[in-house]
Amino acid sequence: MKAVERIEASKTEREENFPVASFLINRRLRGPILHFYRFARAADDITDHPDLSEADKLAGLDALEETLLGKSDRAKAALPLRDVLEERGLAPTHALDLLEAFRADVTKHRYGDWDELMQYCRYSAMPVGRFVLDLHGEDRSTWAYSDPLCAALQVINHLQDCGKDYHALQRVYLPLDMMLARGARVEELAASKASPRLRAALKDIAERASQLLQQAEKLPLAVQDTRLGLETGVIVKLARRLTALLLQRDPLSEAVHLASLPVLLQAMQASVDVLAGRLFQTGFSARGSGPADLSDRDALGIAPAPVAKTSSFYLAMRILPPEQRDGMYAIYAFCRAVDDIADDSGPAKTRHALLDRWRADIARLYNGGGPTMLTKAIAPVVSRFDLRQEDFLAIVDGMEMDLRREMQRPDWETFELYCDRVASAVGRLSVRIFGIDHDKGIELSHHLGRALQMTNVLRDLDEDAGLGRLYLPNEVLADAGIEEQEVEKVLCHPRLGEACIAVASRAAQHFAEASAVMANCNRQSVRSPRIMASVYQALLDKLIKRGWTAPREEIRISKLQFIEAVLRYGLV
Repeated sequence: MKAVERIEASKTEREENFPVASFLINRRLRGPILHFYRFARAADDITDHPDLSEADKLAGLDALEETLLGKSDRAKAALPLRDVLEERGLAPTHALDLLEAFRADVTKHRYGDWDELMQYCRYSAMPVGRFVLDLHGEDRSTWAYSDPLCAALQVINHLQDCGKDYHALQRVYLPLDMMLARGARVEELAASKASPRLRAALKDIAERASQLLQQAEKLPLAVQDTRLGLETGVIVKLARRLTALLLQRDPLSEAVHLASLPVLLQAMQASVDVLAGRLFQTGFSARGSGPADLSDRDALGIAPAPVAKTSSFYLAMRILPPEQRDGMYAIYAFCRAVDDIADDSGPAKTRHALLDRWRADIARLYNGGGPTMLTKAIAPVVSRFDLRQEDFLAIVDGMEMDLRREMQRPDWETFELYCDRVASAVGRLSVRIFGIDHDKGIELSHHLGRALQMTNVLRDLDEDAGLGRLYLPNEVLADAGIEEQEVEKVLCHPRLGEACIAVASRAAQHFAEASAVMANCNRQSVRSPRIMASVYQALLDKLIKRGWTAPREEIRISKLQFIEAVLRYGLV
């Protein structure tokens, strides 16, 4: 055992083909992953050491197991992982599975067919992915995508090192039947260049690895943790590239590795692709859910509207942990439901009745009467995050202001009240879900809610006009010399831009105040608000640059700009 203890690590995580606990992974989880990696590296170094006997190798692996299980402290390399497992309440199963594979390496040097090799990968590779998933609290359904990824990475490594493994260790991890099918012999691995027969067999094995990666490509979108999704997306991308190189090159005579710059470029592209997929996918992952349908509009003659799964609000919430995300989805759906009532073209009497029904059902929920069909989705969120009744009612009151045609050149006071009800009230519900300090949350809701709503007003002038609404305050229109009352005439007025700039300036002030508040908040709690602020500030800048002279080009934020905001503020 003393000889085993003197073994130096043969490589570090930085020398691996694929990222190991990179910056993409949440900082608090990088250490545990590295401890697992170093445990595996210690076992690998014992197994591969040329000066140890078979008995010494097995004894060294036994010492790792005993230390991991707390039976001794002999194997220092196992102590950090043992502490991690105890602190986080994780079973040692995955680490013990790895040791079974390393024991096989000591005694077994050939694999007859693909199934036999995959059984080896079940213990040599798959436990790594399963540990990382368990550490992140992911559902075990994701193993169906992680297992083929880990197996593919193992096969890629076997192909890259097939000559070295044979020379140094007399091990062959290539399925013998696949070599025989091409007429290749094991002894050909000792050559400096692969024969045509051996090259054909190596390509066949690389193709099988490529098939595994097809199954693994679902993993980045299936996991709940955004950072883990990015990390696994990068790994899949790099594995794809290495597999392509193995199909083109001879691993006996040519380097089959990625240079640093291509790795960086591939990683950046993969991160963008995965983030876009996670944000803009139309489906939901294994445990996730989408916005609930709260409105029951059909029963009251209101046509249902589709859920806007590409709205900035909805997308900014996708980065949240499941419980917070589901809470925000419920708030989002509630807002959509009452907003659709105000915007619907049905009879006003019916729409007023539906808003009144919302008020009554919300009151019943808070008075202990239990949830109704309308409030069943928000009921658990109200309880879990202690949401206030008056904020829900304020949102309904804001929608009624639209329904009563109060938003036609309102004065500043009315406009401010409207912004508070339809935007800042949403913020007051949201900050409780985000876990922001109460006083800071109220201040943030005040400023960011108004900034977002004012930007919406400036963006949607023409769309709102189609509903007979003109949200621009009377004061800014009068200051610009616009006396016309008809919406169409106001929007065609040559000095409309002056009125819009006044509102834009007020919005910019609110963005600045909101930014100052968020700078003093816990960074994790303001990820989604920062994304929203970043996206909408960019939108406001575009609107100012375009101006408001008719005809007005539609201004939207691109997916790439949204992804940039998520990368900047969402991964903290």
